[in-house]
Amino acid sequence: TRCPTTDGTFTPDVNAQRTVAGATPAANVDILSPDLKQPSIWKANLAFEHELPVGGLVFGAELLATQNKNAIFYQNLNLGAPTRIGKDGRELYYTPKGYEQGCWDASGNSSTSLPGCGSLRSRSGSNQSFANVLVATNTKKGGSSLATLQVSRPMIGGFAWNLAYTYTESTEVSPLTSSTSNSNWAGRSVFNPNEEVEANSSYLVKDRISGSVSFQKRFFGAYRTTLGVFYEGRSGKPYSWTTNNDMNGDGLAGNDLMYIPTAFGAGEVAFAGDSATSHANEEKFWAIVNQYRGLRNSAGGVVKRNNSFSSWTNSFDMRISQEVPGLWQGSKGVFTFDILNVGNLLNKKWGRINEVAFQSNGAQARSFVDVVGLDTQGRYIYQLRDKVEDLDVRQAKGESQWALQASVKYEF
Repeated sequence: TRCPTTDGTFTPDVNAQRTVAGATPAANVDILSPDLKQPSIWKANLAFEHELPVGGLVFGAELLATQNKNAIFYQNLNLGAPTRIGKDGRELYYTPKGYEQGCWDASGNSSTSLPGCGSLRSRSGSNQSFANVLVATNTKKGGSSLATLQVSRPMIGGFAWNLAYTYTESTEVSPLTSSTSNSNWAGRSVFNPNEEVEANSSYLVKDRISGSVSFQKRFFGAYRTTLGVFYEGRSGKPYSWTTNNDMNGDGLAGNDLMYIPTAFGAGEVAFAGDSATSHANEEKFWAIVNQYRGLRNSAGGVVKRNNSFSSWTNSFDMRISQEVPGLWQGSKGVFTFDILNVGNLLNKKWGRINEVAFQSNGAQARSFVDVVGLDTQGRYIYQLRDKVEDLDVRQAKGESQWALQASVKYEF
């Protein structure tokens, strides 16, 4: 109900608050765990470099390891107790109507307006006087290990190059993708909503190859012309396979990790639209599963968070630099042109970053399945979507297009 307009609408006096008609809104509450500590890590690295006996080459190797001492993740204390446990061991929070297929529409949405479904509710055991009650707490789980090998040739005779490869393993309990407690809790894919489970980091770059080539020559007296090309190739951002709707009734759609049956015909999942003589939807499901390693390797269990990776990305940058005479002896000017993602300048399909888009529930998550209740055997009922969600071109800040930067520098 609208606030009263007489005698002011706000007072800071907690003992003289205005009376407003209507139901009291459910309050959101943020809590800091009493033993919460600032984030901190243990870190160690070891590096080795040696000049090789041929060609002036330099070999380098480096190991870097981190381990969380105090990381942060969020839990929601107002989910209530689970009302059922799924066949895969997952906690479920719906009222009984949430498990009936008749209370789900063709779009995979639960609806209280469907006949007999008025009592359907997620988070059925929660305290209705409150909305989210979120607590920030510490975890020691998570860390990373990186190994880099590099061979380089310093500038000799106007020519230099280097080539490096980095392999990374990195895990975390929560990616902390946001500045607010609610979106930090929601912004990860989960088996159970409040679990303290480490998985591949959302920021993991598992494989990275980088290299550069530089050429330098004095074409105009003592003034150098320099041409440099830098290459980076890296594995794509990790993502999770989830159900598209709210599978477990925690109030969040799109963050529930998908369960994959053992094999075709195992009977561990029911498929909406199939019958004893027709298995078209199950066949379609397995055709998709067998197409993606992250799904295929999860058969008989729940897909792990961030167990799949978007497409490999290649990019080239180029720099052209020319020194010119200065206004007096001992000074000079330098004109530089940097072309970023030069491959995209040559072909608009090159240099693109194709990845699973970020979503508020589940972070980087991809899907093609809705769960529309449980059958009489307690099995999940899978309702397939028309197709698998596509990869997006990352372009919010021009990451997938070429750019030119020109600069002038005067040295004296």
